[in-house]
Amino acid sequence: MRHALLVALALLATPAAAQMRGAGATAQAIAGCRTDLLHLSHMTGWQLQWAQALATLANQPESAQTAAIGEWTDAAAGIRADIAQLREGLASGRMAPAAVADRVLQQVKTLQAALDPTPLTADPDWQRLIDGELRPALGDYAAFLEIEYVPRAGSGGLAATPGGADCFAQAVETWTTLSVPADEIEATGRAMLAEARRELARAAGVDESALPQLLADLRREAPATSREELLAVSNAAMERARQALPRWFNSGRLPPVAIEPIAAHREPFEVAGVYRAAAGDASAAYLVNLSRPGERRLMAEVIAFHETLPGHHLAFSLAGDGGSPNAGFIEGWAIYAEYLADEMGLYGSARDRAGMRAKHLWAASRLIVEPGLHLRGWTRAQAIDFMRANTALSDAEIAVEVDRYLVMPGQSLAYMLGAGRIRRARDRARTALGDRFDIRAFHDVVLCPGARPLARLDSDIDAWIASASNGRPSDPGCRRPS
Repeated sequence: MRHALLVALALLATPAAAQMRGAGATAQAIAGCRTDLLHLSHMTGWQLQWAQALATLANQPESAQTAAIGEWTDAAAGIRADIAQLREGLASGRMAPAAVADRVLQQVKTLQAALDPTPLTADPDWQRLIDGELRPALGDYAAFLEIEYVPRAGSGGLAATPGGADCFAQAVETWTTLSVPADEIEATGRAMLAEARRELARAAGVDESALPQLLADLRREAPATSREELLAVSNAAMERARQALPRWFNSGRLPPVAIEPIAAHREPFEVAGVYRAAAGDASAAYLVNLSRPGERRLMAEVIAFHETLPGHHLAFSLAGDGGSPNAGFIEGWAIYAEYLADEMGLYGSARDRAGMRAKHLWAASRLIVEPGLHLRGWTRAQAIDFMRANTALSDAEIAVEVDRYLVMPGQSLAYMLGAGRIRRARDRARTALGDRFDIRAFHDVVLCPGARPLARLDSDIDAWIASASNGRPSDPGCRRPS
């Protein structure tokens, strides 16, 4: 599940040629690295921004459409300059993985086929620009990727590129705010995998030796699950959480959050769900990927809790000043919220609760797969095999996930590393305060200052423990919706 910061960064980029060089939020995490991931991304790349920007522009007044032409006049030249950059990548061995380039190729082909000047023909310059420049440039880009780039690209991650280890370390620290050795990341992942395996086996009443069969049983699609049912299950889970919040949070009346389908053209390569924070005229929403609904039913509830309540939507609603957004805090809180939802009694059935444990196997496996891909020389096939053996994800979902780890180094590590910090801080506070520990006050301390580096979060909690021990707990400054 991608956090709202990532989504916002992806959509804020303009289509002008000056913006062609960066593949969205990923480029910030790997700035200065010698990898074509700076130019190619099927998650946040320019080809997605173009589709969004043109669809939005088609609904604007004629005056706005005419004014926007200037932003697009250099776009075709930007595409061809991008091709030149990628040719240099081929020559210097900094290619992006073939799977990433192939997904971008398919998106560019889709964009080229869908490019339609009709909604913009109030100004004839749009017709000339789209048919005479943009569509041919997209064709050149697709042909280059298909004929020259994809056949020569490799199947692994940063391990195959110059300076890959340093680049990965930079990316991990950027996303998580932590400087953690790879060996420690992998050890943490194995410990978290072991914990999730124990909990899943215990809940199912089986020995851990029976887990392969249990995972296979969980992997099977739920019978006769429709797209509409997946939406309904997600909405019901969120409403149960809303009713239970007052016992666990000083939340007040929260702003609304809608549950909507992800756009159909994004379904094949998008994750199971995305939270969109309120911005401008757009209200907050949980966007659900309704493709393969029978397969996605197992984790529908846990993902709803992650994305809405008590996860992302609650955190964004209570943050006093927005803080300093980073995935370690934002996604760490949302994973913590999945565990908390279990304490709150929110899961609707034993199978939904098993879905939570299965999701934690998935999240923990990332801490092994990402170093494997980016440091240990694993191929994409090796990463897929590891996740097939250690999670309940389908082969289709595993492929989407592994390609996400390839294209966004370090980002997926933020989830469990951040959640581990919050869970340990809570244990520390409960031990120190004993009967004086107040779960609602603890959650205020975590959420109200907004997102910040995880080291600062630890300091804030330690300061709160000290003040609460003296009977003078400080006000964390929540934004209380009314």
